[in-house]
Amino acid sequence: MISIAVIFHAAIIGFMVFFSAVVAQSVFKTLSQKAAGAFLRVLFPRMFIFGLILSLMASSVAAYDGVAEMALLSIFISTGFVLNAFVVTPIINKQRDAMLEGDENAGKKFKQFHFVSVAIFLVQLITSSYIVVTSIIHSL
Repeated sequence: MISIAVIFHAAIIGFMVFFSAVVAQSVFKTLSQKAAGAFLRVLFPRMFIFGLILSLMASSVAAYDGVAEMALLSIFISTGFVLNAFVVTPIINKQRDAMLEGDENAGKKFKQFHFVSVAIFLVQLITSSYIVVTSIIHSL
C-alpha cells in the first residue's frame, strides 16, 4: 500500500515538472522580459512555500508511520525549499536589479545564484522521485 507521504512526494514531482515544462516556457514566450520578471518574482516564493508545505506534510506522515528514511529525506527536501524561498531567491532578485542598473559583476552573481537555485530544485525533484519509485517497488 502506498503511503500518504508518497502521495505528497508525487504532488511535489507534479508541480515541479509542470512548472519547468509548462509555466516557465509559457512565461518567456508570452510575456515581455519585464513582465516575466515581475510575474516570476511573485510566483517563485509562493511555489517554494507550497513545496515546503507539501514536504513538511510528507515528513510528518512518514515520521508518524515510522519510516525514518522517508522522513529524513522529506526534511532534506524541505530545507531546499526554505533555502530557495528565503535565501537564494532574495539574492537572485537583488543581483538582477543591480544587473539591470548596469552592474556587470551582478550579472555574474545572478547567474551563479540562479544555478544554485536550479541545482537545489533538481536535487529535490530527484529525491522525491527516488522516494516515489522505491516506495512503489517495495509495495509490489
